[in-house]
Amino acid sequence: MPLPDAARSRRHLAETFFTERGRFLLSWDEGPVLGTVQDDGALHLDVPADAQRASTDTRIGLDGDAVLYVESREVLVTVQMDDAEVVVAESGLSGRSQRWHATLPPAEHGHWTLTDVVDAWDEEGAHCLVLTVEDGAGSVEFHQIGAGKPARAHRPRVPGQLVYWDLRCDAAVLREDRGPWDSRLHLERPLSKATPQAVEARWADGWEGHGLLIETPSGSASRLVGWDLAAHSRITIAGPAGHIDAARFTREGSGRVLVVATVEGSDTLHLWNPDDDENVQLPLDGTGRLRIRTAGSRGIGIYRVSTLGGSSWIWLDQDGNLHRSGGEIPRHGGQATLSHVWYGRTPALRYLPEQPPVAAVVSLHGGPESLERDELRWDGLYRELLDAGVAVIGLNYCGSTGYGPLHAQRAWKTWTTAFREDVESCIAAAAEWGVGPAGIALLGGSFGGALALLGCVLRHDLAGAVASAPLIDIRRHAERAAAADPSYRDWFGARFELAASATPAQRVFDPGHLCATDPGQRVFLVHGSEDEVTQWQHSKRAADEAVRRELPWTLVTEAGAGHVPADLDEAEHRYRNIHSALLQVLGMDPVTEATS
Repeated sequence: MPLPDAARSRRHLAETFFTERGRFLLSWDEGPVLGTVQDDGALHLDVPADAQRASTDTRIGLDGDAVLYVESREVLVTVQMDDAEVVVAESGLSGRSQRWHATLPPAEHGHWTLTDVVDAWDEEGAHCLVLTVEDGAGSVEFHQIGAGKPARAHRPRVPGQLVYWDLRCDAAVLREDRGPWDSRLHLERPLSKATPQAVEARWADGWEGHGLLIETPSGSASRLVGWDLAAHSRITIAGPAGHIDAARFTREGSGRVLVVATVEGSDTLHLWNPDDDENVQLPLDGTGRLRIRTAGSRGIGIYRVSTLGGSSWIWLDQDGNLHRSGGEIPRHGGQATLSHVWYGRTPALRYLPEQPPVAAVVSLHGGPESLERDELRWDGLYRELLDAGVAVIGLNYCGSTGYGPLHAQRAWKTWTTAFREDVESCIAAAAEWGVGPAGIALLGGSFGGALALLGCVLRHDLAGAVASAPLIDIRRHAERAAAADPSYRDWFGARFELAASATPAQRVFDPGHLCATDPGQRVFLVHGSEDEVTQWQHSKRAADEAVRRELPWTLVTEAGAGHVPADLDEAEHRYRNIHSALLQVLGMDPVTEATS
């Protein structure tokens, strides 16, 4: 069945967003300088018509074993390696390019294989590259190379990915991922060979011998920490309030730090000055999600997207001024509104249509330790619901981050009681708009998909649920995660009841328990057959059990798709499946596009 005109316009928005979020913001030259990798395998530049510095050559080849964009020099670097021989090609945005060679010492076993490359500084303060290579026996080494200079080798003493290298302060920082916990950062001394030192934090940035970390201590909110790599000393930065999402040094010599912090579901932008400990919130028009895309000596580039506000590119120059350019996602044309509200103890983003709502969708993010932000969620689906007169409640349910540790931990091992409170609060809010439980659908992805099913179990008078790539069986999921990384065992154990002897109701997120929906509730599971995070087989088992119980469940299998769409076709397909399923749950002119 062909899509009606309204659905075709929705599909266009989803396509536009998927394409735009995959573009690289490389620089600013009277507007954003953007790059897109196209079908020919090259990076194609989109340069403003009145650009002063960027080249008119809008195609840069990406032939090589590794590709790196060096923000500080605005140069795209490709590295081609043939055993110990390395060829480096540098293509600047200004059109200037150069090509140079380097030779690595021979591998002790077999041949070198290139696995990573970072921009770095040598002892004299000159820019160089550091290659991460592995020999035939699996031994890892770092090799510093530069044009016309001999290679310097360093064998790391601890595991991890190299994130920073500056021999001016004899520092190499490696990041050791630890599953759900903050990374362990190891500081090694390639010159002095001193004993490595470690901290537990998320690496945000490094510049001029200093690291910028985001720490999340147990029982505390996230905080910024400055790390002096020469002295191995740390100092907590008086950063802004809210959930700190990202931070970068401004790179113009002042040591100032640009910080993105999420407050009440929307990102805010702050400039912190270490000299006087001054924290200034930069003016932004409206709300939205901010993602730092590049940070160089001329400024910092940011991508911004909002459900109602559309998208834009933002540039912070050396003087602290903001420049803006509209993106391809337009502002929403209607009179829908967004506000941050509290329903009892539950925070939410409330989207209301222009006219009184005819139905409501409660949207549940994944995680659980994530948060609902004002961004183009579900590829713009909220807009289409608002246009159809459907209110959307983007719920930051108990267990979400961004509202302090008490809110995040309130649901641990008490998910039924805690989430029931969240659901009841949403039902009460919808009643004030004249929408009863039968006009409310639950929409969730990943862990949020499991909550959507749980909500229907808790309230049999809700219309139903749409669960995308749901986490159906928490015990088996935890076992699989712990087998890959043992650190997940304690993480899951602190939050969920996992004992095999426990009943499904005690475990809560169990196929047998989540199937206990009502015959009057429509339930759709949308799941990729090759999901690498949650298991399609678990959804299949739950759907089969529901059908055995003669419940109106539908499993929509997306053949070959993963946990999230990997390309434009998969994104469009999932969007259509979710949209069609929601319409059917709400009984609003269903368009059957999903295929079982």
